[in-house]
Amino acid sequence: MKKERIELNVPSDVFYLESVRVFIGKLSETLRFSKKRIADIQLALDEICTNAVYHGSSCASSGIQLQISVDTSSLEIVVSDKGREGIQDWSTSEKLAEIQANRSPTSERGHGLYLIDCLTDVHKLQTNAVGGTDVTAIFYRDVQQENG
Repeated sequence: MKKERIELNVPSDVFYLESVRVFIGKLSETLRFSKKRIADIQLALDEICTNAVYHGSSCASSGIQLQISVDTSSLEIVVSDKGREGIQDWSTSEKLAEIQANRSPTSERGHGLYLIDCLTDVHKLQTNAVGGTDVTAIFYRDVQQENG
């Protein structure tokens, strides 16, 4: 399979994230990821998209964009937001270390980046050209699973 690319544009509203979750779940199933891995992919993507809506969007019309690339060995998802006024370059290593240090078991917030780190095979955050953030998440397929 050559690398295929799918693009989705979604309003910056959590109302639409269930549809994104279902789409990615069905796509992952079609790509023959295991049920556990599909749940991991959906949870990681939900965290990334929720962060984009709450922290990277000024209003619903800002929108978030998903670029999904698939091939025989991996599923790569890039979620892009446009940023919020007053929030600049939160993806620096110093800021990410601060977020990690302030994560607390008694807090309901602040665990998303930790979950993304645990659930993805590769992930990266970077500032994009419009002042928002691009979050890349890569999930490798277990090729042996196809034969078993």
